[in-house]
Amino acid sequence: MKKIKLTRRPLRKFTLLYVEDSVLEQKKMLPVLNFYFPKIHVASNGKEGLEIFEKTEPDIVISDTKMPEMDGISMAKEIRKINKHVPIILFGNKSTDCLLEAIEAKVDRYLLKPVDIKKLHEILEETETKIFLEKARSYNTFLLHQYKQAIDSSNIVSKTDINGIITYVNDEFCKISGYSREELIGKNHNIVRHPDIPKEVYEKFWNTILSKKIWKGTVKNRAKDGSTFYVNTTVVPIVDSNGKIVEFVAIRYDVTESVKLQERLKRKEEDLEKLNRELERRVEEQTRKLRELNLTLEKRVIKEVEKNRQKDKLMFQQARLASLGEMIGNIAHQWRQPLMELGILLYNIKKRHDENTLDKKMMQTLYEKSNSIIERMSQTISDFQNFFKPNKKKESFNIEKVIKDSLTIVEGSLEKSGIEIKMDIEKNISIEGYSNEFSQVIVNIINNAKDVLNQKNPENKKIEISVKTKSEQTGNGKKDFVEIFIKDNGGGIDKKIIDKIFEPYFTTKHSKQGTGIGLYMSKMIIEQSMNGTLEARNHDDGAEFIIKLPLEYEKDGKLQKTA
Repeated sequence: MKKIKLTRRPLRKFTLLYVEDSVLEQKKMLPVLNFYFPKIHVASNGKEGLEIFEKTEPDIVISDTKMPEMDGISMAKEIRKINKHVPIILFGNKSTDCLLEAIEAKVDRYLLKPVDIKKLHEILEETETKIFLEKARSYNTFLLHQYKQAIDSSNIVSKTDINGIITYVNDEFCKISGYSREELIGKNHNIVRHPDIPKEVYEKFWNTILSKKIWKGTVKNRAKDGSTFYVNTTVVPIVDSNGKIVEFVAIRYDVTESVKLQERLKRKEEDLEKLNRELERRVEEQTRKLRELNLTLEKRVIKEVEKNRQKDKLMFQQARLASLGEMIGNIAHQWRQPLMELGILLYNIKKRHDENTLDKKMMQTLYEKSNSIIERMSQTISDFQNFFKPNKKKESFNIEKVIKDSLTIVEGSLEKSGIEIKMDIEKNISIEGYSNEFSQVIVNIINNAKDVLNQKNPENKKIEISVKTKSEQTGNGKKDFVEIFIKDNGGGIDKKIIDKIFEPYFTTKHSKQGTGIGLYMSKMIIEQSMNGTLEARNHDDGAEFIIKLPLEYEKDGKLQKTA
C-alpha cells in the first residue's frame, strides 16, 4: 500500500467498527484509521463484528468481504436488520458476484483492494456528512415529536384535507366534542358545526383559508351530546413545495367558560339596567304618591281645623308642611349612603370586567349586594309612605314597633350627626290610638333632641328611649298606664322657657329652622287624640320628655283593656 501524507482533518466525533481477519491488513489499516477515529472496535470475523456492533452501536462499519465463520457481506445483512442507516464500507476483490451481493446487502460503498487511501478519505468525509444529516434528521424528528406532544397536550388539534374531511384529531378534540377518533376520521368537519352560525360566516372562513391565508376567530361548536362549546381557533393552510394547498391544520383552545361568563355578565348588566329603570319608575311613583299623600294630608288638616278656630287651622297646616319638609330631608339622608354604595358596586363591576377578573362567584356577590341596596331604598319610600298615611280610625298598635319604625325614618340624619340611640323597651305593650300621629310625636321629639345635640355638641351624643308599664291608684280605682321616656344629654332646657315650650309658635330656633308648632301639635295629639299627657323636664345633663298613655279605652260606654 502506497504511503501518503494525511493532511485533512480527522473524523474525531465518530466511532468505528473495523472487521478484518488478516493481522497483516490490520497492521496496515489501523494506523490510517486511527488518524480518523478516536475510538475503534476491532473484530477478526463477521460473527465477532456483529456481536461488537450489537453492544457498542458504532457510527461506521468498515469490513473485509472474505472472512471465516461469517464474511463481511453476511455480517452487513445482519447489521441492516438491526440498523438501516449506519454507513457500511466493504473492502473486496474485483468480483461481479461479490459486488452484486454487496448491493443486495445495502452497503454504502465497495472499495477494491488494495485500498486507495485518498479515495477512502473522500468516502469517509462523505460518510461524515451523511451521518451528520441523519443525526440532524433524527434530532429534528425528536424535537418535532416533542413539539407535537406539547401542542397536543395543551390544545385542541385537528387536520383536514382540502375538502374539509378530517384526517387527524388529538385526544383533546375527542374530549371536548364527545366523539371518538373512529367517529371523526373521514367525516366532514361540519360534524361539530353549530346550527346557529350563519352560512355567510363559513363562506368567509373558506374564502380566507383557500386563499392561503391564516384564519383566526372564536367558533361556536356543538358536541355529540348537543351541548355547546366555544373555541378560539387558528386555521393554517399547509402547502407543498409548489405552493399547492395539501391540508389544513386547526389549533384551538377552549374558551367556553369565558364566553359563558361574558354572556352572564351581559345579562347581569341588562338586569342592572332594568333594575335602574325600575328604581327610577318606583321613585317617580312613590314621589307621586308622596305628593298625593301631601294633598290628602292638607285636606285632612283643613277638615279637622274647620271645627276649631281659623288660627288653629293655619297652625296645623303649617305644622304638616314643616313636617313634610323634614321628612324630605330625612329621605335625602337615608338615600345618600346606599346611593354611594350602589355607585361603588357598579364601578367595581365595570373595573373587574375591564380587567377580566370578574368570575361567576364575584358577579353573583356584587349582584346580590346591589339588589339588597335597591330593596333597602325602596323600603325607605314605603316607610315614609306609611308615616304620612292618614289613620281613619283608632286602632290597637304595638308601642315598640311604632317607635322602631319612627327611628328608621330619621336614622340617616342621626347617623350623620353621630348620635347614638339607646333603647330599653318593655315587650308586648299595645295601646289604642292613631299610630301615625303617635309616630309623628316620636319623630318630632327625636328631631328636637337632635337639633339641640348638634347645637351644644357634647361628647358622646346620645338619646335614650325607655318604655315601661305602671299602675296607679285613682279615685275611680286602679288604672294601668304606659310611660315613654325620651331623654338626651344636650344640657337641658333653660329654666326660663321650660314652661313655654308647648305654646304655639314658641321656638328657640332660627326662623328658617323651626316654626314653634311641633311640640304644641305633639301635645295636642297625645292629650286630645289619645287621652294621655306629654311633659318635659330636665335631668342631670339634658332634657327628658315623658309621654303617659292609658292602657284602657272606652267602648260602648264601658272601659276595655288594650290587647
